[in-house]
Amino acid sequence: MGPGDTNIDCSCCTGSKLRRYLRSKVPCISWMKSYNLKCLQGDFIAGLTVGMMVIPQGLAYAHLAELPPNYGLYASFVGILVYIFTGTSKDITIGPTAIMSQIVAEVAKGNTKLALTCSLFAGCFQVLMGLFFLGFVVWVISTPILCGFTTAAALTIGFGQLPKLLGIKGVRRQFWQSLYDTFAKIKSTRWPDAVLGLVCLILLFALRYLQKWTEKKRNSESFPKSGGKAFLWKSVWMTGISRNIIVVIIASAVGYATHTGSHPFTMVGKITGGLPKPRVDQFSGMFDAGESACDVSTPEDMRWTCQTDKSTNVTIQESHCLEIGCCWDPSGNTTCFSKGFPVAEVLSGSVLVAAIGYLEHIAIGQSFAVKGSYQIDNSQELIALGLGNIVGSFFSSYPVTGSFSRTALNSMTGVMTPLGGFFTSAVVVLGLSLLSEYFQFVPDACLAAVIIVAVYPMVDLGKPVYLWKVAKREFLVWLVCFVLILATNIEIGIITAIVLEIIIILGRNMWPTFVITPLSEGIYDVKIDGALWYLGAFTLKEKLSQMISGTYNKDHPTYPTVKYIIIDFTTVTRADTTVLDKIKEVVILGAKKDVRVMGYGMSDFLLARAAKQGLLQHLRVDKSRKEAERNVPYIGDESAQPAYLEFDDSVISGPRLVVEDIPEEYQPLPDHGSSPNGSEILPAD
Repeated sequence: MGPGDTNIDCSCCTGSKLRRYLRSKVPCISWMKSYNLKCLQGDFIAGLTVGMMVIPQGLAYAHLAELPPNYGLYASFVGILVYIFTGTSKDITIGPTAIMSQIVAEVAKGNTKLALTCSLFAGCFQVLMGLFFLGFVVWVISTPILCGFTTAAALTIGFGQLPKLLGIKGVRRQFWQSLYDTFAKIKSTRWPDAVLGLVCLILLFALRYLQKWTEKKRNSESFPKSGGKAFLWKSVWMTGISRNIIVVIIASAVGYATHTGSHPFTMVGKITGGLPKPRVDQFSGMFDAGESACDVSTPEDMRWTCQTDKSTNVTIQESHCLEIGCCWDPSGNTTCFSKGFPVAEVLSGSVLVAAIGYLEHIAIGQSFAVKGSYQIDNSQELIALGLGNIVGSFFSSYPVTGSFSRTALNSMTGVMTPLGGFFTSAVVVLGLSLLSEYFQFVPDACLAAVIIVAVYPMVDLGKPVYLWKVAKREFLVWLVCFVLILATNIEIGIITAIVLEIIIILGRNMWPTFVITPLSEGIYDVKIDGALWYLGAFTLKEKLSQMISGTYNKDHPTYPTVKYIIIDFTTVTRADTTVLDKIKEVVILGAKKDVRVMGYGMSDFLLARAAKQGLLQHLRVDKSRKEAERNVPYIGDESAQPAYLEFDDSVISGPRLVVEDIPEEYQPLPDHGSSPNGSEILPAD
């Protein structure tokens, strides 16, 4: 190609861009090139270890989500297989978590079709947000809201497991109702379940303490790095880490040994073994209007006796019968019907799942990325999580996200790449294929104990104490979120807290902070903190107008009449046109009342905008307060021209004070009409 050619071959450039794009959307392309035997060894050990943890957690979290146990196991391996190819963190393991399971329980209410549809919708939202780089939207959920939600959800989950721990049936889901029903029916406690549940709880807490104690020892300098003692310490640590599987195996053995007799324990029941088959029937009836409900003449207590949803052949809690559309007729038959697909409820629940799932996931990912000295792509993580939920919805997996406990274990056991998730999935698949017939002997009380120990660290009562000490408004947000989640549900609590936070933010903008300092006789310095937007413009005008008209002096009778007002703009980072209009009106009002208004310390951006808007024709702006004070005696001198800061190449230089006309490039823009209150209407920036 000669120097005079105008047709440039862009094939190399296009190919390079395509390769970069593929690497960004399929990150496994990058790490697979350098994969070796050492990576395989680390991934294999970590994957097997995490797999032993995820099986009992999957069973327990499906129990919490009020879904069949096998759905928790499906969720434990489908999403993580997708993440191997699309994720950017080597440590994260995605799957069912306590928070996600609790939200799914509130949205789906035991209906598997709704749970899977929620996973599909949530995944679609997450993928779209990732593709359009909208992950920042979820940051409207502030730290106080997130802490209030987490603590309230943990308490709801923990106390919600008490009935199962004690073998009490017929308890409602909502926190206070669950608490009331549990104590009201305490006499119906099944003592075999209660004893087994308490023993499991004690064992789990003891093994958890053993794990923490061993980790503390491992971080000390005296800890053996090799040899028999090191192996012994690692074995003790592994025992603590594997507490869930150990306790579940022991409890299952007890359940198996007693299942042929009087059946003293409440068991999980039979579950479907093998791999899930691809399905789309869960989305059928999405736009159906629904069938007629039970005969209203049927007594309500009779309606509550139904036990099985015939459309899915899944046994459910008695208190949920009416919600999924089952009733009992006087002849003794159970009838199930479709109430119609609750599109609005599932959509709102899916938005919540997408937002909370992403927040939980990205917080874990960033934490371990810092610890491992590597970077993750937030948008790509959102896409990976969304794809995991979308694919999982077709394989009977309910919504998943990153799990902190499993990610921590994955990291500590030396995982090298996301391929560790493959070995975790292999353990779950083997469990489904070979051990599913034995899962039916896992006692409900044991799974309840596993969940209680899992959510125990999530209860953070130190945060509200801290917020009360340093930021009472943020404590109020935490309190509203916490109380409403306990009193109603997660959606109402979070949405109300977000609205309250927005109101507080608007309030701060409507009533900005003013510090009025008398400098000398008749001269006042007015300092404004932060950005000024149109919401605070009227408050600013009102405050300055009160000073000009003498109202300010009524509140401070020891101060003489106001003669000069010097506005301190040094901390004002931004101001919109409405604010500048109101300042201009104040300056004009002051001139009529023989009160001179001036300012100092404007930023480059603010000064340029004020010049364009014509404010500098009315308002003198100095560099500092000392210069403003020095120029005060001359403001009343009609022979003195207005003083402006010198401009250079459209940027304020220095700035130094000069007496000259405004440069041409900063002349006021032409008037485009007047607003109802008389201020100029200027075109947008």
